[in-house]
Amino acid sequence: MKSMSVLVGFALLLVAVFGVSYAVGRQVGPVAPGLRPAGGGGGTSPGTGGHDMGGMR
Repeated sequence: MKSMSVLVGFALLLVAVFGVSYAVGRQVGPVAPGLRPAGGGGGTSPGTGGHDMGGMR
């Protein structure tokens, strides 16, 4: 029975830590608003670097 209470306590601690982290993140706002790819985008998906993938989808 003791191991169950330890598990519940750990789960509650995780919920509290993530809750505080989420609240702080909401207050601070975006880290880098308006961040764009270095090449200007050009209509490609982020991370592709503008390279043709040879028909892979």
